Amino acid sequence: MRKFAYIPTLILIIAILQPTLLSSVGGPVLAPDFVAVVVAAQAFARSFQLGMAIAVFAGIVVDLIAPASGVFGISAIAFLVVAILAKRTSPAPHDSALRPLLTAALAPTLALGIRLMLTLVTAGSVPWSEILTLILSQLIWGLVIASLLVPAIDLIDRKMYNANRPIRVNR
Repeated sequence: MRKFAYIPTLILIIAILQPTLLSSVGGPVLAPDFVAVVVAAQAFARSFQLGMAIAVFAGIVVDLIAPASGVFGISAIAFLVVAILAKRTSPAPHDSALRPLLTAALAPTLALGIRLMLTLVTAGSVPWSEILTLILSQLIWGLVIASLLVPAIDLIDRKMYNANRPIRVNR
């Protein structure tokens, strides 16, 4: 299990840096969701159970770190759905280049959509005037972040494993 020890550390670092440093890019509306990309990248590179555990852990961490708003657990549910869809739609990063990148790039937008739906159900209101801006910003940031993080995570994984063995453990 030590070979997966970097994953919670990476999630914690990104979850702490995301609201503090990256919100200065454009305020909370345009802040990128790095954690969703990491969750997607880990989900399609790991076994189903480990991918789901990573998603729930990441969601809890994101919900605990300020400026968390809304109902506790919304991020965990959103990341869980992202991980399930990423696992079902994409092969490991080293098997294909385009599909995992696009899957990880869409992860922030998907997580945003799930959070908005759950917020609408639990709180009764969402920022309707900002939805288009939110979706477009997450799509653009998702493409940028995924093109950097997915190859980096694959490189880390290849160094931890025999380069000839596939990372994906379970289909």
